[in-house]
Amino acid sequence: MDYRILVLAVIAVIAVGLIVPLAIAAKGGTPRGLAACKDGIDNDGDNYIDWPDDPGCSNKNDNTETNPAIECDDGIDNDGDGNTDMADGGCSSPTDNDETNCGDGVCEGPETQGNCPADCGYPDSCSDTDGGNFITIFGTASGYLNNSWYSDPDSCTDASNVMEYYCSGAYKQSQQQSCGTDGYTGGNYCMGGDVYRDYTNYYCSSGACGSNTSAVLQQDCVTGQYCSSGACYWNDSCSDTDGGLVVNIQGTVYGYSSGSPYSITDACNSTFVYEYYCSGDEWSISPFNCAGGNYTTCSSGACV
Repeated sequence: MDYRILVLAVIAVIAVGLIVPLAIAAKGGTPRGLAACKDGIDNDGDNYIDWPDDPGCSNKNDNTETNPAIECDDGIDNDGDGNTDMADGGCSSPTDNDETNCGDGVCEGPETQGNCPADCGYPDSCSDTDGGNFITIFGTASGYLNNSWYSDPDSCTDASNVMEYYCSGAYKQSQQQSCGTDGYTGGNYCMGGDVYRDYTNYYCSSGACGSNTSAVLQQDCVTGQYCSSGACYWNDSCSDTDGGLVVNIQGTVYGYSSGSPYSITDACNSTFVYEYYCSGDEWSISPFNCAGGNYTTCSSGACV
């Protein structure tokens, strides 16, 4: 045998054994007989090689460096932006389980207005600091409309009207409303011996409606009067034009009783005269028979 031929044959076999694995590695494949997690190659392009360094390797005999349970190591473009795993800007590491990249200006994959408004836009919304349509409380309605921020505080349109902003669901509403009509409220009442009634003035100030109420004099109870239940009444009194219990002169008693005025004149009934007179501040009556004594009958409210 020609030993030179034998040596050349051995060299050829060794060369083939070296070249084939290198060729396979250059194509991203796995050398025959070696699992992906022990072939010395970064098969999934995540800059980690084999077990235990590559997070996708469960053991050294694992034949794939990807992990289907992890978005950034499963070999799939999960967010649909054209980039996969560590080539995707949303992946911070091969163990990152979210391939989306909120904040990149692209609404992608599972990103929504709810979890990524920076990319997908803000949903229409409204909140009101005064809790609703309350014109006596200053508030500000704010939120997003068509992805644009707004903030509208309640304001006075003039001295007695307010522009009220409030929410109806996710949308802002506004309405100009009157703070109220000035005028008397309630009935008359007594204060300090005189008659008063409340007057309320309504106004708008600093974006909210307010009011003030003051007591306005309605009647001044003069000397001899008293105030009761919102009215002036005279104190009980009695005066007699004939000077008292005088039967031969027709007289009239007058004054006030229980706050009401009265006037009663002496009168005849046959031979009797009904003589009215004062007993203190009250009036009294005394029938007197004019027939007999110095008189014979009653005429025009007096004995004659």
